Amino acid sequence: MTQEIYDLCIVGGGINGAGIARDAAGRGLKVLLVEQGDFAGCTSSSSSKMIHGGLRYLEFYDFGLVRKSLAEREVLMEIAPQIVTPMEFCIPHQNTIRPAWMVRLGLFIYDHLWPRKKLNASSWINLESHKYGMGLKKALGRGFTYSDCWVDDARLVILNILDAADHGADIRNYTRCTSLTAKGDYWDVSLQDIMSGKEQQVTAKTVVNATGPYAFDFLDHTGHVLNDTPHLRLVQGTHIAVPRVYEGDHAYMLQLPDKRVVFVFPYGKYNLCGTTETEFKGDPVEAMATASERKYLCDALNSHFEKQTKPEEIVWEYSGVRPLFEDSETDVRKLSRDYRLYEDRTNGPLLISVFGGKLTTYRTLSEQVMDLLKKEFPALKRSWTATQALPECPVNLQKPPEQDDLRYFIQQEMARSADDILWRRTKWGIFLDPSDINRIKEQTPELIKEIISHDTAA
Repeated sequence: MTQEIYDLCIVGGGINGAGIARDAAGRGLKVLLVEQGDFAGCTSSSSSKMIHGGLRYLEFYDFGLVRKSLAEREVLMEIAPQIVTPMEFCIPHQNTIRPAWMVRLGLFIYDHLWPRKKLNASSWINLESHKYGMGLKKALGRGFTYSDCWVDDARLVILNILDAADHGADIRNYTRCTSLTAKGDYWDVSLQDIMSGKEQQVTAKTVVNATGPYAFDFLDHTGHVLNDTPHLRLVQGTHIAVPRVYEGDHAYMLQLPDKRVVFVFPYGKYNLCGTTETEFKGDPVEAMATASERKYLCDALNSHFEKQTKPEEIVWEYSGVRPLFEDSETDVRKLSRDYRLYEDRTNGPLLISVFGGKLTTYRTLSEQVMDLLKKEFPALKRSWTATQALPECPVNLQKPPEQDDLRYFIQQEMARSADDILWRRTKWGIFLDPSDINRIKEQTPELIKEIISHDTAA
């Protein structure tokens, strides 16, 4: 049996892996992407769900990252308007935390680092008379507004995956890369299907390690750690969903006494509040909110809003582990959210590892990976992802699903469990009634069995 040969094998099905697969397949490369769990199953579905420049990064003089992110914010509004939507933010001002001139200066820079086409400029507001003051404590008399974007983070990954597949990429979730061995000018890649246990060998001319918080561990496991291999700092961020503390479609950036900021978003009939930043040790997929994180976020809400929130009122919570590029900085707030691409040609064929990164800049990261691949593939087509729209979803995500909707997610979007549908293809897990959720949990396993057995027989 002839072993399959790919131009590029991508390990990792989060936002960076999905973006690289889309870009590479669209430029004519034969691409394989493997993900050991579900797409967006770890960090990429546990973000603050923002496409943003990173206003708070200005405080640490990371102007390059902010400028790059603001440029990408404009691009993503154009290519994915179905999931990237403008949102206005209010910053209630507390002079004891940051002086007003500092906030004004930061917002002025944020407004002018990159041209805006659709978003409003920042402004000062009187919270005693402005609608954004409703629900806030009376002591918060003034504030500022600025604009950024909200995104369905998991669907951003899925849409990139679908477009990569439409351009010919071989996409597999629940498939683990168990070994990576250089043989001459190629990589021998060993794969294992997590569901069936079936093993397979493929050959790839190049490999990209896009495993997010597992990037160093993947290199260690496959025997490719070198003396200059970068390390990661893993930082846990927790978000909580609580009954509404304010009405409206706007968001808040809350300034806290420890100099951190916490965001509060509208989320259906709830508010979503986050994030925390704590050093993380362990397996990223097992990250869970701690009691101190819940208290921290509730305290942030309670110090700003009239309606008080207790930890026991939390209706949903999630924790994600962000892989930040290691440096000598001891304060995790100051660690850069930018990414680094690490090239390794010591074994012959090229191995690229992605360290760090953020949701907003995934597309530029993908383009930079393509730039590194030009030496291996001189005939590589030109960049294209900035102008080509991501696909639409034919399912109405705002209402309970019909059985055909579940079939669509299984057949077309590779869902392999009820949770894949409830939490990553959609957010039905929090927005639907318990009866509808139970129906999905009951129907999905049988539909998966039926569809996969039919596909296998065919």
